[in-house]
Amino acid sequence: MKKTCALLTALFIIAAATVLLIVCLSKSTPAPVRPEVLNVGTSEVTIAWLSEKKYKGRVNYKPAAAQVEPSSAVESFRPSNKHEVAITGLSPSTRYTYRIGDSETRFQFQTQPYPNTPFSFIMVWGDISQRALTLMMDQMPEFIVWLCAPPEQCPDQFADLRPYVPIYGPQGPDSVFLKTATEPPKPDKNDSWKLDWGGLRLVLLNEGTKLETMLNVDRAHTIGIITRPEILTSSGIIEAKALARSPIHSILIAHNKKNPTKPAAFVGLTGRTHETAQIDGIVYFTIPAGVGDSGAVRIDIDVESASAHFIDQQRTIALKQPPLKERRTCEQCRRLADNGAYEQSVKAYEEFIATHQGHFQIDDAYFAIAEIYDEKLFRFPDALKWYNRLTEEYPAGTLTPLAKQRVKYLSAYSDHNFEPLARFERIRKIEFARRQTPRQQDSLLQQVDSLITEYPDCKLAGTMQYWLANQYRQANPDKAVEAYRKLREKYPHHDEAEQTLMDVGRTYYDAERYAEAISAYKEALTQLPSLEDAIKAQITRCKRNMRRIHVAFISWAALALIIAASFFAKPAGIKLSTIILALPPLALLVIMLSFGGWLIKEQFSSPAEMLLLVICFSGAVGIASMFSTTLTDKIFTPRPGSARKTAGILPAAAGSITGLILFIACIYLAIYYINVHYLIVVGM
Repeated sequence: MKKTCALLTALFIIAAATVLLIVCLSKSTPAPVRPEVLNVGTSEVTIAWLSEKKYKGRVNYKPAAAQVEPSSAVESFRPSNKHEVAITGLSPSTRYTYRIGDSETRFQFQTQPYPNTPFSFIMVWGDISQRALTLMMDQMPEFIVWLCAPPEQCPDQFADLRPYVPIYGPQGPDSVFLKTATEPPKPDKNDSWKLDWGGLRLVLLNEGTKLETMLNVDRAHTIGIITRPEILTSSGIIEAKALARSPIHSILIAHNKKNPTKPAAFVGLTGRTHETAQIDGIVYFTIPAGVGDSGAVRIDIDVESASAHFIDQQRTIALKQPPLKERRTCEQCRRLADNGAYEQSVKAYEEFIATHQGHFQIDDAYFAIAEIYDEKLFRFPDALKWYNRLTEEYPAGTLTPLAKQRVKYLSAYSDHNFEPLARFERIRKIEFARRQTPRQQDSLLQQVDSLITEYPDCKLAGTMQYWLANQYRQANPDKAVEAYRKLREKYPHHDEAEQTLMDVGRTYYDAERYAEAISAYKEALTQLPSLEDAIKAQITRCKRNMRRIHVAFISWAALALIIAASFFAKPAGIKLSTIILALPPLALLVIMLSFGGWLIKEQFSSPAEMLLLVICFSGAVGIASMFSTTLTDKIFTPRPGSARKTAGILPAAAGSITGLILFIACIYLAIYYINVHYLIVVGM
């Protein structure tokens, strides 16, 4: 009878687990969309992705730094599961934030720059899958070129980068979308291709191509070539004399004589060495992209200069330099500022302006000086002088709109001789960014609070108060709420004052103080009727999270009560045979759930999460089977000398119910602590 009861309990729990798994799989959220950035131009870009269901794709986008409502672009094709959305009317060299449809996941892309704007890209080779995201964040390239294929067993190493930058390979654009959505002809390894980006024409040269036709370009100020040594010389030896005698070198020399303002500046040769040679003004350098190697090189392009930075070797090669009489360039002036030599940088820019009258980068120098005075030295009268000089002398310049924006901003907060603005900007942009400890952070926030007290009537006071509240929001919710309410009371005409009640609610919500958040949202509901739908949605979220906490508490209580009763009820303890009896269903369920999880592995945020859920689900079955069997056995087994006899159906039913309660409690707690968002599947 005991074995029958235990077996029925175990089978019931396995059936319940299987049904729950099927329900979860049938209601599981669709796989997240992984878009790709394609066809990037100065004013347009194409976003492409694949979907499980057919629909008409839509992309919501806006400038990353702008506080504006997003614009939308919808694809022109009929509903499909292969989507291409073209976005037009964009600004050059501008970073945009975008999301696919109603998804909450946000990505970014950057449009191509003007020809006279500096930019960087990286070239990679081998398997960089473990560091691809780090390279992207550290180097901030505008596009990526891979030169040597990773091992065949290596998965898509650019999967995390495709939503942000275009990827190019030896035969041109490298796109998972294009390979899946279309059936392009198989690329010929001998096909060359060219890429125009900003002021650069980049040629990836293979065999069988007339190089002369790929050097003709209108707007590029720099031409770079990437190829293999054997294409230049029959021997494949990277040696200066051999390179100088190569037919390709002759073609490049002839082009440079005919087009001195659009020279072929450098040739990158893929190999295993680290050699560099400058021949007739053209820099030949080797890229160690041999078999089995991996690495990356960042190429920086400017109008008068270009350089290659080998990231792993901490080595830099000058690929293009200005003529000797024009060694002082905007790039060199900018480098002084990047190194913190702001005063010297200003003097260098002024020298550049004085000695390069009529140069196309004079307006860049004006803006750079103004920006240093504005953002680094906080000498706002000097910044205004240079901004105004730029707008007056270059009214149609590309930087003039930005200069006008800064003039408007600085003029608006010029009261008290710029003193509040200078002190606040120094704290916000420099000192607060360098904070090391919570004590240092709190000290800086107190300085801002004192600054508001010292200048309560300055035009910047409301902005400082709002910034102060936002900084307190994560570290000290009570101070944040106090600061938000102070903004609403003392500066009711500030742009953000009306929204402070919403900010108070979000602060409490982020701190998981849901009852106080609901109270704040209800107060907001009475004063912000235009936001009724949004506020009610937030109240619903708070109540849902409170309900989840209560259910978690009940689950812990049920778990503790049943386990304690199973263990301490006489005879105390758990039989070894019961533990052994629980192992087979546990092993069976581990296999079942592992297989099911593997089939839908894309639905999980990571393999580790999938494995953890499988272990917890299986463990829940083991715990439920073991303790429900033990408790049922102790309750329904007659004591020695007792004449009581219980029918078999009642112990089986009691054990099954107890096991189901234990199973549900364990599963709920596992999901609650691993990924609470999965509770949405069951409506919680």
